[in-house]
Amino acid sequence: MITLEEIRQAKNELPPEVVCTPVIRATELSREIGSDIFLKLENFQTTGSYKARAAYTLLNRLSPEQKRRGATISSSGNFAAAFACMGALLDIPTTVVMMKKTAPYKSERTRRFGAEVVFCENRNQARWDMIAQLERERGITAINTFEDPNVSRGHGTLGLEIVEQIPDADIVLIPVSSGGLIAGVATAIKSIRPETRIVGIQPEGSPAMYRSFHTGSLCEVPEPSTVCDALVAARPGQLPFEHVRSYVDDMILVSDEEAISAVCVLAEGAKCVAEPGGAVGIAAIRAGKIDVQGKRVVVLISGGNIDPHQFGGYLAR
Repeated sequence: MITLEEIRQAKNELPPEVVCTPVIRATELSREIGSDIFLKLENFQTTGSYKARAAYTLLNRLSPEQKRRGATISSSGNFAAAFACMGALLDIPTTVVMMKKTAPYKSERTRRFGAEVVFCENRNQARWDMIAQLERERGITAINTFEDPNVSRGHGTLGLEIVEQIPDADIVLIPVSSGGLIAGVATAIKSIRPETRIVGIQPEGSPAMYRSFHTGSLCEVPEPSTVCDALVAARPGQLPFEHVRSYVDDMILVSDEEAISAVCVLAEGAKCVAEPGGAVGIAAIRAGKIDVQGKRVVVLISGGNIDPHQFGGYLAR
């Protein structure tokens, strides 16, 4: 289990390129819902998502020999771009494995940030097989981002910022995929302010952590299907799941339509560009799936990496 002190150490190590993102009050939504709704804007983070925090923490802590040889991960997009960007910052060669169905917008961004992109079959297991193959054949370090504790340590720095910016938050809503983000954020917040409720949000088409949380044991969804392409982990990591069981109060699901509607609401009401996976907290509030009446609520907008044509299509609906 990671600790608050380890998260604080990770925060102290972050470079200026990984910024403390702003929190704003969502005025229109707050008035509509009858709550104080605050948006933690990680779509303003380097590379457009929260992933830069963990990417730097992972790469910076490699040994000198590992840094020289390079490292590889598998990612559907946001971690890929952050990994590439932080690799370039640290002068570490990076390779990212993506499934062939990955949105071209995200694979091309990853290349532009400096990583080599290697495609694999459209099966989740193929991603893990490919990074293991790259490690064997090239001598580079394969990192399992589902289980490496430095992922949650890096992401936990977000929790420290939330406590500093909104110290009296009643509820914090966090998008969930494999669980590394919510594990780190929940550990940080609950260690400082245990009365704050931590709630994870997943899309209905990718509910592995939701099922795991409610059954008490790891569950797998072999082929997730959702427009929330940042939230498509087929199973949670074992390490994040242990933190979720210890620190998270609830897990809920939203539909794709609810997530798309939330993207539009954020754009129109808060002038905020979010991808569907980054907007699921707003989706949960607007769908009435969590009671926030009279509460101070922080909603993590985890990313804004959405294809402009897709974004325009949502707004035109």
